[in-house]
Amino acid sequence: MTTCALLIVKRKSKRLPNKNILPINGEPMFLTNVRKCRKIFDRVYVSSDSTEILKQAMEVGAVSIKRPKNLCGSTPNIFVYRHALDRILEDKIVAVQANSPTVKPDLIHLVMDLMKTKEEVMTCHSNYKPYGSVWGLTKDRIKNYGNPRKPTPEVLIVDTSIDIHNESDYQEVLKYYE
Repeated sequence: MTTCALLIVKRKSKRLPNKNILPINGEPMFLTNVRKCRKIFDRVYVSSDSTEILKQAMEVGAVSIKRPKNLCGSTPNIFVYRHALDRILEDKIVAVQANSPTVKPDLIHLVMDLMKTKEEVMTCHSNYKPYGSVWGLTKDRIKNYGNPRKPTPEVLIVDTSIDIHNESDYQEVLKYYE
């Protein structure tokens, strides 16, 4: 069985406008995790509603998946993953959030390794509440997922990365990269 990376990168954000393309180290934020994943996986997919984001992703070696507008906004990730399955050749995906640029490559590796024997692995906060900065799933699990707003991973891994949702999160991440 083969595993790939998938990043879902929408253009607009309600809480922090254009957060996925805010600069981190001189380039759009989402490329930080695309580049990490390119070093780990043979194939990295980027799903976006933005032609410009897809173009930038392809320039660094990712495969683009054009996402329809109805799968943007507050749509649960599972529906976006299902849409991407038609283009994904691999049996398993490790989804890495575009707005978690401080996620460690070792954590992505760990999820990839656990997916060799698991159907679903997800990161969580220290209180063990799932949030999925990294979320590994088999294609079958995605197709047959229960309530998409209530993840049921077999394994939870504590992750201390910063998810950017607002300006203060972004400023905290910028300090991380100084």
